[in-house]
Amino acid sequence: MELTALALRSAAPETPPLFPSSSSNRTNRPTPSQYSAQARFNRENATMGHRIKRVWNRIPTQIVMKGQVMADFMLEYSQRPSQHHESSKQEWWTLRVDGASRSSGSGVGLLLQSPIGEHLEQAIRLGFSASNNEAEYEALLSGLDLALALSVSKLRIYSDSQLVIKHVQEEYEAKDARMARYLAKVRNTLQQFTEWTIEKIKRTDNRRVDALAGIAASLPIKEAILLLIHVQTSPSVTETST
Repeated sequence: MELTALALRSAAPETPPLFPSSSSNRTNRPTPSQYSAQARFNRENATMGHRIKRVWNRIPTQIVMKGQVMADFMLEYSQRPSQHHESSKQEWWTLRVDGASRSSGSGVGLLLQSPIGEHLEQAIRLGFSASNNEAEYEALLSGLDLALALSVSKLRIYSDSQLVIKHVQEEYEAKDARMARYLAKVRNTLQQFTEWTIEKIKRTDNRRVDALAGIAASLPIKEAILLLIHVQTSPSVTETST
């Protein structure tokens, strides 16, 4: 039986913080060792622990608030040799995003892949009313923020939203005031990367993040949860012989 751990969070403005204090004072913030990776972290020597702490402290507060999945990924990634860690940030990373708006709510899904194939996936339920196009923009902005938190400098972005892609590529004009504000924020965020590309892909080629967005949009949650998805490889009953 295979098992996938999926972390979902709610982006509702009224959602209480995942940490005890919302203060920007980082001394009050739980360290990654307080999470499920406690045992693994404790096996590392003092030098490794110091490097993890430095990486953790560089994460912007708004990204830290996105939950334990971020902390676990940062812990895992920071345990790699420093030379490899630093050089990979100068190579091309890949980001796939998707947004979904349904009668049950709205959500976004994203998948960030490192140059050597490491994956970080997130499903985010939007705790506010959002159109499908707004959800697509929210997905893109969440993915960009995540990449920046990992000090990514080169990013290839893929989305199945023609409107968002054409807006960013300046082929379509954002006539709606709200879309114009989203576009301005995306362009401002993209300036923080050394190099970036954005490309439209078929929805069939974006199924994984589409599924993440769909799950987030369907679950009526108001705070982050950890959802374990099992893969049952055989039926519970067997065929009887005739």
